[in-house]
Amino acid sequence: MRHDWDSDEVLLDALRDALSTPSEEVPPEFVEAAKAAFTWRNIDEELLLITSYDSVLDDTLFARARSTATARQLVFDADGVMLQVEVSAAGITGQLMPASGSVTLVTPNGDHETAPVDELGTFVMGVAPRGPVKFRFANGCTDWFIL
Repeated sequence: MRHDWDSDEVLLDALRDALSTPSEEVPPEFVEAAKAAFTWRNIDEELLLITSYDSVLDDTLFARARSTATARQLVFDADGVMLQVEVSAAGITGQLMPASGSVTLVTPNGDHETAPVDELGTFVMGVAPRGPVKFRFANGCTDWFIL
């Protein structure tokens, strides 16, 4: 069926017909695709912070001299928010500035652990899982990185 889409009246009639015609149930894969697309609505918040320092990537002489240290240090900084994290075999310690709420360690499988942030912005978590992770907090979220 061909329509003259240059005519508003014909277009409105076609839309009216489409909405008034009973439809079949939406296929589950369409529902899943719609839900996945909806998560992109806040992608700018998701990628708010970028890594500004990672001790694993630090190639300075000082870093090589202390390469026997077992802790990894990360700093995420953007838009007036800074998250400093130290990851070691004992667990995760960090500081969120400005201090607010809590910090959640997220894995591809979902939330791994949430820790409250004290008045100085510090928090402590248990041992981190290996693989891709990110930190989420009230002011934003870090990008994914590998532990």
